[in-house]
Amino acid sequence: MKRSWARAPGKLLLIGEYAVLDGAPALVMAVDRYVDVRIESARDDSGRLSAPQLGVRQAAMRIDADRLRCEGVETPTLGLTGRLVPAILRALGREPDEISTIDIDIDSAALFASDAGRPVKLGLGSSAAVCAALTVALGDWFEGSADQAQPGERLDRWLPVYRQALGARASGADLAAAFFGGFSRFRPTGRVADCSPVDWPGNLCWRAVWTRQAAQTTDFVGAFDAWKRSDPAGAAGIVGRLNEIATEAAAKARDGAELFRACRAYADAVGTLGEAMGAEIMTAPHRRLAELGRQCGVVYKSCGAGGGDLGIALAQDPERLAAFETGISDCGGVPLNLAISDSGAGLASRRLPEAGAENQ
Repeated sequence: MKRSWARAPGKLLLIGEYAVLDGAPALVMAVDRYVDVRIESARDDSGRLSAPQLGVRQAAMRIDADRLRCEGVETPTLGLTGRLVPAILRALGREPDEISTIDIDIDSAALFASDAGRPVKLGLGSSAAVCAALTVALGDWFEGSADQAQPGERLDRWLPVYRQALGARASGADLAAAFFGGFSRFRPTGRVADCSPVDWPGNLCWRAVWTRQAAQTTDFVGAFDAWKRSDPAGAAGIVGRLNEIATEAAAKARDGAELFRACRAYADAVGTLGEAMGAEIMTAPHRRLAELGRQCGVVYKSCGAGGGDLGIALAQDPERLAAFETGISDCGGVPLNLAISDSGAGLASRRLPEAGAENQ
């Protein structure tokens, strides 16, 4: 049986939140939590979708009006996936009815936590990782050359598709991390973006923290844009400061001491931004963790748009980070055992397991 199996990593945005939307650079890392997408020949006359984190299991698929429809599933439930699959097929030059020839399985469990038995996004860029894995798997299935493309070529090709499917303003830093892997310097340049690998400084240690709260990035980006329109003069000063810090951090990303200082300055500037916007970028758990960080000589900042989900703690001394870690749970956080992924999106395997064997 033919199969395409692709894998893409999640991400943490280290620095550049909000400013990257206005063209400033950002530093982003891919992390070793992955989305897997498997594609096989359809077992019957209708292709089927399985996406357990969306509550979809073996649902018959069709494409109608540029949307993926699944039998027994409300269209809004499919979210971005329901827009991405048709958009990717269209970009590959395939016809909508070809969806009936394949079964698609999307497993993004590693980028979710469980809350009362329900999957909750950790904030690790699951949407971008799903997009990257889908483009590689579908590209391999229909074009047979997915693993020959370079990360930059993939980003140029698929970033416009991703942004359009999102239906919201997005820098694409998360998609860049999914394609490139590692630690990268990212900057949007119109329809596409520049992304280049950077070595993580050896004298800087870190720990990601989940606040047990989900965040809706589009809400915060919308509030950011509305605030800039309502107070252009005030916004220019605050965003200019964010841009300045992010630009310096990107230029000195290999220097752990400089990056440590830049993240501290950026965290303070984001706090000022949240107050000006009237938005709680730094929620109560983030604020408690930031205070713990100050007590321990550790920099703690929210990652991404804020409003919940993820933060990152950075230290130049491992013992200081260890001291911080002992108080995470008391502040309402959950430490995540993450490392930088050394690889970006690609084909996971072309081999099928033997009957009865466990997938590797």
